[in-house]
Amino acid sequence: MDAQSNDIDSTTEHFNNSIHEELIPVHHNIDDTPAINSTNPDFIPPVITPSHHTDITNPVIDTLNRGKAELQKGQQQTEDIITKTKKIVKQHWDQTRHSLIQIQKKVSEMAPTQGSDLIYWRKPIQSGIAFGVSLSVIITFMFLSSLAAISFWSLAFLVVIGLYKMYNYVMATFVGRIQDDKFEAIFPSDMSISERHAQAMAHSIRINGTHALQHARDLFLWKNLTNSILFGLILFVFFYIGLSMNALTFILIGLIFLFTVPKIYQAYQVPIDRTAKNVLDQINQLLAKVTSKLPNKAKKA
Repeated sequence: MDAQSNDIDSTTEHFNNSIHEELIPVHHNIDDTPAINSTNPDFIPPVITPSHHTDITNPVIDTLNRGKAELQKGQQQTEDIITKTKKIVKQHWDQTRHSLIQIQKKVSEMAPTQGSDLIYWRKPIQSGIAFGVSLSVIITFMFLSSLAAISFWSLAFLVVIGLYKMYNYVMATFVGRIQDDKFEAIFPSDMSISERHAQAMAHSIRINGTHALQHARDLFLWKNLTNSILFGLILFVFFYIGLSMNALTFILIGLIFLFTVPKIYQAYQVPIDRTAKNVLDQINQLLAKVTSKLPNKAKKA
């Protein structure tokens, strides 16, 4: 009886312990990570909440933001460079235009009135003679050597004066009509260079020569950006012109322009100015279109 009673008590204690284990829930440690092959069907993985001080950043977004900032910075720098360049070019162009106006005024003051009359054909006979003689002299120097050309024209001048003298002698001796010697009026017997005239010429040469030297120094030392660039372009054009023609051919073309362009412009000034204005307006419109295609200024943050 005692043995059976002990077996019943042990069985009852084992049954109570098993029921107690099933009723009490099992507490898991958060830090303990279960294995992948866990046989616990009631396992719930712990939820880890991120801290407020943790910054979650995306590398792609950061790269895009940096690229956008660099693009805006580059656009701003480009606009600044373009603005400064326009300002510098406009300033130097104004200085160049002022210099050209001053040179034109000085040339107009230095040029005699008779030269202006010849260029504008106010005296057609004298203008025609001057143009024809100058053209003939240049053509002679183009086809003959300098010594031969100088000798030829000196001989021609001597022969013309001799024939004119002979004509006046025949008219005075056989016809009885005495004419005034035009060459005597052109070249008077008291031809001389006065001291006052020589001093005035020397003063003019000194002033103009000094100004020319200073201007050449400014051009070659790039004191004025626009003037130096224009001077370089002119030399570049002259270089290519010199490859196709010599100096005398260029002088010949210049002489033809000198006796034709001023008169044509004087006669047709209104239509020429209108056409030039239209061309300048089209150039300004083209520049405005090109400027509008440039990137806009970056927006300030």
